Amino acid sequence: MATPVPEPASVPDGPAGEVDLRLAPDAATVVLTGEIDDELRPGLDAVTAEVARELRAAARPVLVDASGVSFMDSAGAAFLAKLVVAVRPARLAVRPSGPVGFLLHVTRLSDVVDVVGGDDGDDGDGDGDGGSGERS
Repeated sequence: MATPVPEPASVPDGPAGEVDLRLAPDAATVVLTGEIDDELRPGLDAVTAEVARELRAAARPVLVDASGVSFMDSAGAAFLAKLVVAVRPARLAVRPSGPVGFLLHVTRLSDVVDVVGGDDGDDGDGDGDGGSGERS
């Protein structure tokens, strides 16, 4: 007789993720808020396509304001990597929240984007662990 497997405890969801593209004549800003995960992938893909279409020829600077992001998984990291390619030859700038700054660091996306303002996940002690106490 099989032993029933208990249902996993439900974890309350955080704020739903949102993506918004704001185009201006001389620059563009992508605003990310809430939880950036696979559920938001269609919106992220649409923004990537629009950025590539609208900005590639103009080489306008692009800022990703992710200061309002509470969680980001691989879908968000993939979005940032695709934006890096879409805005070339310009360089992508990211204003991260703590979770995004950490993700930029561990994925080494921080090597190919400009981290500006915000909480880049660095606690200022020079070890790059964002205050976790872990060695990098």
